[in-house]
Amino acid sequence: MRSIGGFRAFLGAPRLPGTMTEPTIKLNAQQRDAVTAPDGPVLVLAGAGSGKTRVIVERIVWLIDERGIDPRAILAVTFTNRAAGEMRERVMKRLGTERLASWVGTFHSFGLFVLRREMEHLGRSKTFSIFDDTDQVGLMKRLIKELGPSYEAVSPRDALHWISTLKAELKAPGVEPEDAEDPEEKSFRELWTRYHASLERASAVDFDDLIVLTARLLSENEEVRERYRRRYKHVLVDEYQDTNHAQYVIARSLAGDGGNLFVVGDEDQSIYSWRGADLHNILDFDKDFPGARTCRLEQNYRSAAPILAAANGVVAHNVDRLGKTLWTEQSGGEAVQFHLLSTGEEEARFVVDSASKRAAGGGSVAVLMRTNGQTRAIEEACLRKNLAYSVLGGVKFYGRKEIKDLLAYLRILVNPSDDEALRRVINIPARGIGDVTLEKLAHAAHGRNLLEVLRERVGLGAFAGKAQEALAAFVTLLEDLARESQTSRIAPLIEQLMERTGYREFIRLSDEKDFRTRLEVLDEFVSACAQYDTRKPDGKLEDYLQELSLMSDTDGLDPAAPQLKLLTCHAAKGLEFDHVYLIGLEEGFLPHASSFDAEEAIEEERRLCYVAMTRARKSLTLTAAETRIVFGETRERIVSRFVDEIPAAHVVRVNAGRAGASVRAAAQAGSAAAQRPDGNRLKTGARVRHAKFGKGVVMYTAGAGAKLKVTIRFATGISRQFMANAAPIEILEGK
Repeated sequence: MRSIGGFRAFLGAPRLPGTMTEPTIKLNAQQRDAVTAPDGPVLVLAGAGSGKTRVIVERIVWLIDERGIDPRAILAVTFTNRAAGEMRERVMKRLGTERLASWVGTFHSFGLFVLRREMEHLGRSKTFSIFDDTDQVGLMKRLIKELGPSYEAVSPRDALHWISTLKAELKAPGVEPEDAEDPEEKSFRELWTRYHASLERASAVDFDDLIVLTARLLSENEEVRERYRRRYKHVLVDEYQDTNHAQYVIARSLAGDGGNLFVVGDEDQSIYSWRGADLHNILDFDKDFPGARTCRLEQNYRSAAPILAAANGVVAHNVDRLGKTLWTEQSGGEAVQFHLLSTGEEEARFVVDSASKRAAGGGSVAVLMRTNGQTRAIEEACLRKNLAYSVLGGVKFYGRKEIKDLLAYLRILVNPSDDEALRRVINIPARGIGDVTLEKLAHAAHGRNLLEVLRERVGLGAFAGKAQEALAAFVTLLEDLARESQTSRIAPLIEQLMERTGYREFIRLSDEKDFRTRLEVLDEFVSACAQYDTRKPDGKLEDYLQELSLMSDTDGLDPAAPQLKLLTCHAAKGLEFDHVYLIGLEEGFLPHASSFDAEEAIEEERRLCYVAMTRARKSLTLTAAETRIVFGETRERIVSRFVDEIPAAHVVRVNAGRAGASVRAAAQAGSAAAQRPDGNRLKTGARVRHAKFGKGVVMYTAGAGAKLKVTIRFATGISRQFMANAAPIEILEGK
């Protein structure tokens, strides 16, 4: 069951003996206007690094100390326990108290507080359970198994994501599955009905329900709504640009049309639409709350002036924004640099060489990228240079479960006595081989390796029924791959391994959170193997495994040495570093290929680029590659349109002329190539329609001619690979 943090509702507490409120800290004019804004709805547009948390804290202190507002009448909500904890501690410090009577917590903790008191108004028990992620997936897997043959099989994660998206919009199950537009949606609708009924029978809610049911109560039940309106006279919302529809309804229900709603956010940092965040909540604030006061925080206390000028130049190209221009009193600062390297490997070497010098000089250094899979080349370059690094928000590339699974298979091919590798993969993907079978094999081994005993027993037909068939197929697989490994290069061997085992489908249908990210990691692993094949044309499988083993040996690293931080642009939000390297600024990475089909999605990618750029305090270095191995093949790359959007006066381009044309001309050339009436039209970013799955965007291609394969991500979030000359695919021409 899920534990709910970020929640404390303290009764009023006197100040500590001998203490008093600390003197009001220094605020700039814009911050002061926001903190002391009169009653009524207030929107604070807080640019990156402009001190938004300070403003919220000081607003609470000002309401209590200067306005004489009862602390119990103040409600402040944010999104993370960390942010709520920091806010609460800073308010208590400013007030000189050990307890805080105001509510400062997360949306989810507030929802739990309300539902524990009001759930009976929805006809349900107050003593409900909260299903955590594991509970949800387990329930959904069972419900999928119970679907009849007239329903299409779907992933538990896909079903839960589909349900979560609609719940955030305050929609309810009930639409008949027969009204669905496609077979997959039919399954989703039926699963939602059964999932909802199962939760009610269990007197349980999931994490989404803490928000959704609270929104329903406050919007539909006048008695409940008025009770909480009387209780909380001042409502403050942090990161307002990240609110979804249900969270918007909660805030509006508590404040009313002209109540004391004080929201802080930045439309230029709205990067979570895939989680349900609705940018229009902040864009339409003055329409939703007529007469609202808008305050802009534009003075930046984080980044040097050249960084701000470059970031402002990029985000200014967005249409859906309220507008602000960050500035700083800091003088000087390093110019922003853009380096165009020949290959992805050269990019990684350059970044690590430069970053290691930065790290040696002190200060924090980070490499930001659009996708998790991009860490691989940087990690390898770090290991070769003996540079300590850490992956924030994830595990190291070669430490990921899917990579370790595939490497375990390869280890068995080289060393059949590797019992640990066999134990790892004997039931991955699932073959119905459990611990009991493994125990029997181990008992019969008597000092021999497990694979030898397994071969012997399979030959004797020692196992019953399906277990015999599964183990025989497993042994045959290993023998075939072992023979193949004697002549095959590494990348084709990995592709054959994944095809024979159905490993990609296993990942896609797994119950892990981020199966799309894991598929990207598999693609990047194939690319890494292809690079090795190119670099070592005579290299054997045992040589490859030995090289990896040496690269992973970090015993020589100095733990006290400054660490290079590797993380995605999304994970970097809210953080800051002295020196930032933003890599892979190419069409298909940033902006991501999945955004090519809609201008709204491109604008969110531009905001993501802006967020990444404004993480830098002292220096910002941007990089791209002319060619890169993608999906196992070397491909020419097009420099991101966002680089061209930086005003020329605010970026120093290094080697950028090698491409022979401007970034814009290169993008236009790529667009023209995509329109040629041949196989070149099915390139990364092309918009297509599949007869069964609907509209989508080409993510990757592999092979050529009759062997051309395309991987397409559809509007539903599902990805599929097809043979281009056989699949019912239509290329969309501006549709």
